[in-house]
Formats: sequence, structure tokens, C-alpha cells
Amino acid sequence: MEHTEIETRLSDEELAQKAKAGSRSCFEELMDRYNSRLFHFLKMKTETDEEAEDLVQETFLKAYKNLKRFTAEWKFSTWIYTTANRLSISHHRARTAKKRTLRENPLNDSNQENVQRNLELRNIWHQAKKLKTEQYKALWLRYGEEMSIEDISQILKKSKITTRVLLHRARQNLAQYLMPLVKPAAAENSAKPDQNYQCFDRR
Repeated sequence: MEHTEIETRLSDEELAQKAKAGSRSCFEELMDRYNSRLFHFLKMKTETDEEAEDLVQETFLKAYKNLKRFTAEWKFSTWIYTTANRLSISHHRARTAKKRTLRENPLNDSNQENVQRNLELRNIWHQAKKLKTEQYKALWLRYGEEMSIEDISQILKKSKITTRVLLHRARQNLAQYLMPLVKPAAAENSAKPDQNYQCFDRR
């Protein structure tokens, strides 16, 4: 989306105040200003570019939801970087905990469940068909076609903010659809090992 000359001349704080009042174009101008900066900041705290990009998206989404808390006394750059840093810390803790569990207990039930989950994820797009049409389209364009948020927003004729929210909800809903396939299957397979081996043979 093209921004007006007035918007490009406004300070970050002025844009944030206008975005707080309901201007999506002003928030998208902030996103354009901070997207690459946040990416480089978060890239140092993640293992892959994809992780960093996802955290940038989560940062913008969280910031947009919390705009009502932003006040003129704050510097926007400090506010947005604080949000990004908190998300990166949570991400790092979750990743470290998962690695530690797998390292200390390589043959435990949790690891077996991860194997089962990987098998189930082969059918992820089958489960994704349960999503609302727009959520499915957004998810496919993002992960199936590996398109950028900007390209997806143009294809779906939605703003970048709406597209990010759409993807966020799609991921949440898809996770809910996948959970019943993971936990019950892991429990059933641990109780019936012979059937578990048959399942592996069929695949």
C-alpha cells in the first residue's frame, strides 16, 4: 500500500498516535519503517530466517493489539523493540526447553509423540481444509507458495494488518485441529504397540 507524503513525514510517535486512533495506513507505515530493523534484531536471537520473520510478524500483531496502551511519553522504537525482545525471550526459552527434553530423554514418550506428530503433519493440508476459506487461502499462500505478507494482502485484497491477523487465527485454528490427532494417537499407540508398527509399515 502506498503511503501519503504527509504520513512519510510524520515521526514514529505521531504515526503511532494516529494508528491508535484507528489509522491502519499509519501503522503500516510504521511496519515499513521497522520491518527490516526488527528482522535483523531478531535474527541474532533465532536459528533461522523463518523464525525471525515469524517473530517480526508476532511483534507487529502484538503491538497493534496493544496500541491502546501506547502513550505520547514513550518513544515508539523503545516500545516496539521491548515487545520484540520479550517475544524472542519466550521463543528462546521454549526452544531450549524442548531441546533439553529431547537430549536428556531421547527415548521417552515425549520423543515418541514427536515422531507421531511428524507423521500426522504429512496430512496437515488435509486438516487445513477445515479452516474458513480465507484462512486456508492465506495459510497456503504463506507456507505452500512461500509468498510475502505484502503479496498475500494484494491477492486477497486486504490490508497487511488484516492479513497478519488472518494468518494468526489460521495457525491457531489449525493447531486445534491437529491436537486431537497427536495426543490420542500417541496414547493409543503406546497401549497397542503392534498396531503402531503396522501404521509405520503402511506409511
